[in-house]
Amino acid sequence: MEGLNVAVLFYEERLPDRTEHDEVVDQIAAALWAVGHRPTLVGVQNDLAELVSRLRELKPDLVFNVCETFGGRDTNEGNVTAVLVLLNLPYTGTGPVGMALRQDKAVTKKLLQFHEVRCPRFAIFDVGELELTGRMRFPLIVKPMRGDASAGVDDSSVVRDYGSLTERVAVIHRDFADAALVEEFIEGREFYVGVLGNEPPEALPIVEMDFTKLPPGFPHVYGWRAKFDHSSEQYDSVNAIIATDLAPEVRHRLSTAALEAVFALQVRDYARVDMRLAGDGTPYVIEVNANPYLEQTSAFAFAALQAGMGYNTLIKRLVDIAWKCSQERGAAKDLACRLPARPTA
Repeated sequence: MEGLNVAVLFYEERLPDRTEHDEVVDQIAAALWAVGHRPTLVGVQNDLAELVSRLRELKPDLVFNVCETFGGRDTNEGNVTAVLVLLNLPYTGTGPVGMALRQDKAVTKKLLQFHEVRCPRFAIFDVGELELTGRMRFPLIVKPMRGDASAGVDDSSVVRDYGSLTERVAVIHRDFADAALVEEFIEGREFYVGVLGNEPPEALPIVEMDFTKLPPGFPHVYGWRAKFDHSSEQYDSVNAIIATDLAPEVRHRLSTAALEAVFALQVRDYARVDMRLAGDGTPYVIEVNANPYLEQTSAFAFAALQAGMGYNTLIKRLVDIAWKCSQERGAAKDLACRLPARPTA
């Protein structure tokens, strides 16, 4: 495959005197140059006509899609991919159907249950409404139904009595204008399983979130503060490490559950599945992340490196995967093309 004209599509913060974007955008562009492609940065904010006009003007061979929001709403992430479909442009990552399914955490869990992928029992607390999926036991964790990047998840999200539960649900309703997803909190180790490719998908080396440096009393939750608040105690106390002490059968159970979850949610090209391992060795899928963060030190890039893929190689693989799909099934990437192959036991 010769070098492609690749539009790197991302959200751009536009200030009166400058524009800003996430560092991952420049890292991806540099990697694309390094492997022989010709990237062009395409920043978007809230103007759909501008997005369509820019892409029509560029006529890229492929769009490397790392746009996680549009118009200030994370829930518009899937709508951006729908625009790419309507423009008949090949693109990296999951399509609009998969994006919509995994954006709603309750829908995610219902699909996982249908496909017999184990996940925690849960309840949905909407204003004036309640939906249960079975008897639940404390401790519980409360989070917004929609949204990414652990928004609304912090130390007080883990509740151990009814009073704390009702208080936290009220916070979600008030501060996030969203229903509250309440699920059993699985006390155990937390793992991230990266999945790469479609035919067949490949489970990457398993990454563990190491909570051993957290001060006593802090719940083992990788929440918003641990990810983004540099001044918090959690920020430097939670680290991603490669899980090296897992028995082969446990490793197999984690990887298989991740592959089944990706299949159930129609997530394409690359994904990160967040899981908890209960004390009895049972893996529980917590969340399925489509188009996970690709910054060079991210958990996904870290896992790919352990599989022998440096950053440039990883970015090249993602382009190759998307390009192969577009050439075999058409640039519009119909539903059949967007579905991953069902994993085998």
